[in-house]
Amino acid sequence: MTSEMVQTDTLRVVIVDDTADLRELLRFALIRGGMTVVGEAGDGQAGIEMVRETVPDIVLLDLSMPVMDGLEALPHIRALAPEARIIVLSGFEAAQMAERAMATGADGYLQKGTSLGRILDTIRDIVDGRPIGPVPVDTSTRISLAPTTSRPRVAPAPVVEPSALDALSLAPFGVIEVRAEPPYRLVSINEAARAIIDAEARVGEPLHSINPEIAAAIVNTRLTGDVEFEATLHDSPIQVTLRHSATSLLLYLQEIGEALGQVRNAIATTAHEIRGPVAVLCAITETLLEDDLEQVHVDRMLHSISRQARLLDGITGDLLVAAQVQRGTLRIDSQDIDPAVVVEAVIEDQPLHTSLVEVSDRRWIRADPLRLQQMLGNLISNAHKYGEPPVRIRIRPSTEHDCLVCIDVEDQGSGVPEEFRPHLFREFSRAGGTAKVGTGLGLHVVQTLAQGQGGLISYAPGRSGGSVFTLSLPEALHRNDER
Repeated sequence: MTSEMVQTDTLRVVIVDDTADLRELLRFALIRGGMTVVGEAGDGQAGIEMVRETVPDIVLLDLSMPVMDGLEALPHIRALAPEARIIVLSGFEAAQMAERAMATGADGYLQKGTSLGRILDTIRDIVDGRPIGPVPVDTSTRISLAPTTSRPRVAPAPVVEPSALDALSLAPFGVIEVRAEPPYRLVSINEAARAIIDAEARVGEPLHSINPEIAAAIVNTRLTGDVEFEATLHDSPIQVTLRHSATSLLLYLQEIGEALGQVRNAIATTAHEIRGPVAVLCAITETLLEDDLEQVHVDRMLHSISRQARLLDGITGDLLVAAQVQRGTLRIDSQDIDPAVVVEAVIEDQPLHTSLVEVSDRRWIRADPLRLQQMLGNLISNAHKYGEPPVRIRIRPSTEHDCLVCIDVEDQGSGVPEEFRPHLFREFSRAGGTAKVGTGLGLHVVQTLAQGQGGLISYAPGRSGGSVFTLSLPEALHRNDER
């Protein structure tokens, strides 16, 4: 939250948005448009305090933010600054959100993706008393910034290189492995598959005794390639995908209704998560096309491009892991590595946030360095997104298993609601009422990768509030003094 002394003969603006790079771009453009930005905030609660402190003429208010969203903050801002003009910015559900925002006290509504020229014109129209309604996105220009006039702890797995099936055992869809020749005896079955078929299944048992319909479908199917077909279990349709491994057949089971729902939710939430960084990148690109930008502004925008590109890389990385798990192609390249070095690298990739690091265990661990960076990136990013500072990362010995090294990521927020904790690591799961939507994949990916490396992830409430996520991984195969 920042503020500055300003002149009194220009429109004074407060920007409330949780994307720091977008706030910077808006500030840059509004100043070039003849306005003065008197303060910024990254969530609704901080925005209320900033408005209380500065009493601006204009408030640009994002709707989807952590701590307190824009709709909740709006009436408080209206009460603190009754003469101010409040313009709501949002990246989704334009008509519905516009109606709710206007009913709550907004003077205007603009979608993210609207050109800056339209944003500035809307501000001026509102100040001049001309009625303003929701403005459609200008898809030809996008955002143009050109100037205008817990899970229970379990014993760790042995330190071995995991196979694809290690990760598939954790998948939220059913996976059954049977021998490739009749009578297709059971080799393994994960918990999701047991829940779907709702039947006892023992290793070595013929598939037809577990589920005759699926067994019959396999017999009647050419076993020369991957095949998809539908079956009926307990009067409910189910999608079955048959794939081949070297010595067995893999059956992927998913209830069709659930699958369609997950796909729709995944598309909607992922699109929402991606749209913000893409809007910022488009804005920066158009701004950099200007010939009269000072080098200091160019440098700051290039840093913004790097941050937003890394954010997109994290989202697509989680999607890729989820796809690799489903296809059985997830690969882990475990090595002996220093976890402190990886922690520092992840923190350096998040320059807008401050994290405190404490190291009480100097042992190296056995892990895939890129996967570890992905896991820690998700945990630290979540701590900053959903929690409150300070965020602490502790590398310490496990109190339960001598062969494990623990990495705690702790924030000081409100913690995870107790009723949601059993669903915390499930694919596409999100706590109800969470202002920051997210893809619902991050923690699931962390759990999948941790288990695939012989480790585990757990959650516990903080001693003084907040959340503590603990990533536990096996110590290195060789002692530090042997390297």
